Amino acid sequence: MAAPLLWIAGVVVLSVIGLTATPDWIANHFDQDGASPVEAATIALFWLQIAFFWLVPPMRPGRWRAFWLTNFSLLTFFAICRQLDWHRLLVTPSGLPGTTRGTPFKMKFLLNARNPLPDRILVALCFVLVIALCGGTLLYFLPRLLRGLFRMHPVCWTIGFFGGTLILIQIFDRMSSVLRKDFGIHLTDRQHALTTALEEGLELLLPLFIILAVLQAHFIYLDSDAESGPLARHRAL
Repeated sequence: MAAPLLWIAGVVVLSVIGLTATPDWIANHFDQDGASPVEAATIALFWLQIAFFWLVPPMRPGRWRAFWLTNFSLLTFFAICRQLDWHRLLVTPSGLPGTTRGTPFKMKFLLNARNPLPDRILVALCFVLVIALCGGTLLYFLPRLLRGLFRMHPVCWTIGFFGGTLILIQIFDRMSSVLRKDFGIHLTDRQHALTTALEEGLELLLPLFIILAVLQAHFIYLDSDAESGPLARHRAL
């Protein structure tokens, strides 16, 4: 069960950094619009993740393996696009009166009739594509994932920690804005630095969890030694 150890080690290290390093140091090393060392390492690991899908396949040979590997690679590429804001290159803000400011990839952009219709259609198509791939993949594997969690299946536990970490990242990402707008609470520079370290640092764990899951699945399902070894009981799932 390497995933819990990886998560605990990551949270401890990030918490220590967030509580001891200066806010300026954390901003320079964790959050520079994709150019910080931590963000650059995250992007590099995502690319490595795509390579792992094909070099160390996590599932048995079959007619559907290429389909799922392509699907996983596309989902990873979407994550890279989000990290580097490549998706924003698809839509250029019009600057017209009443149009939505900021990123167009929000629901308020689609609901604002003053935004150009072609831009709204393009954003809607992107939403549909991402939601269809993410939702379809989750629905297909969810029953197996839930069964595996109760059976202590290593891959399922790793994916479970991946999902939980993804939720935590969203919490840390929105915490400062929600506290300020809804409760009138302003975080100090130290508190904001801690949330930044945890948000960006936990993003670094995401590709590590997937690479770990790929390795676990490969040795469980494709390694001949696993047929009679301690991993044999996991092969049936």
